[in-house]
Amino acid sequence: MTASALPLAPSHSRRIVQLDGLRAIAVLAVFAQHALKAPLWMGVDLFFVLSGFLITGILLERKARGQSYFGYFYARRARRILPPYVLLMVVSSILFGFGWAQHWQWYAFFATNIGDALNQSGHDSLNVLWSLAVEEQFYIFWPFVILLLPERVLGYVATALILLVPVLRAVATPWFDSFWPIYYLTPFRMDLLAAGALLAVAVRRDRNALEPFKGVAVVGLFAALAVLAWLHLHFPRFRAANTPLSNAGLYSVSLVLCTSVVVIALQSKGIVKRLLCNPVLVYIGTISYTIYLIHLSVLYTLWPLHLNRYVTAALALAITLVYATITWFAFEKRLIFGSAGKTNAQTQTHSQTAAGGVSTAPQAPQSRA
Repeated sequence: MTASALPLAPSHSRRIVQLDGLRAIAVLAVFAQHALKAPLWMGVDLFFVLSGFLITGILLERKARGQSYFGYFYARRARRILPPYVLLMVVSSILFGFGWAQHWQWYAFFATNIGDALNQSGHDSLNVLWSLAVEEQFYIFWPFVILLLPERVLGYVATALILLVPVLRAVATPWFDSFWPIYYLTPFRMDLLAAGALLAVAVRRDRNALEPFKGVAVVGLFAALAVLAWLHLHFPRFRAANTPLSNAGLYSVSLVLCTSVVVIALQSKGIVKRLLCNPVLVYIGTISYTIYLIHLSVLYTLWPLHLNRYVTAALALAITLVYATITWFAFEKRLIFGSAGKTNAQTQTHSQTAAGGVSTAPQAPQSRA
């Protein structure tokens, strides 16, 4: 699975600290799925909704201000994503060899989701890169959509994608022998990114736009959890069935779950907000991109030792956190904020911000999901 590098807010905008907490929850869910076989594959989907929300907010802000658009966006994305990515490939080559080089084109052009769908990939620990590929492909065309369309029309486009993509998944099911291409390929996952984009458009038009939907989001969260739990207990092979119903329906249930979680986080107050703004969760969310990239490599290194599953998971989590912390302070933070922005960035991390303050700078760990 994978997540992606989500944006952090720049010094001139307010940061939504709760979303760092969501990043942490998303990456820990992915880790638990891989380390403990917990049925928490929805962690990646949460990253997609977050990415759609944050990236759309960034681009709308740049467009409204009439500031540098494509250059700013892609330069920031490259600084955030490429260094940890290249380091992962170096570490993977040292640990597991250069098998990935046989399919170098997928790794060079952020198309590993296509390679995985075609069973053309390197060591299994690099499978986490598929979701990063989905987001990079999203970054190629979505900035043009935002630049060319008025905000109201953008909202309609996002809504149309949310409605049409499940139909596309159902129609495309007979094309594939398994559900994995449906899971990996960008056209079939665009509803999650579009859901995040729709939230960003709504919040930008009215910072209180999501307030009336908080109750609906709570109901949606528990209803989606109930459906997923019921399917896991009674139809554990439902996801692998590769039927039009499973492919169209299951990921739509996940969309309801993840979108509801983001709405609740944006509108959170009291104990929920305090939980999501907990310093430990915020820090894990801040370094979640590198956690996501490296955790499966750590697990594949430890599994041959045949330790107890929970001992392996605990050890892998500790090593992963140390690795991500070292890279964050060694070069990631400097590349993202620059020496002049460190103080402001630290101040932003501890500030409480309103739900209407959509991040406006492309960068961050994480994220994702």
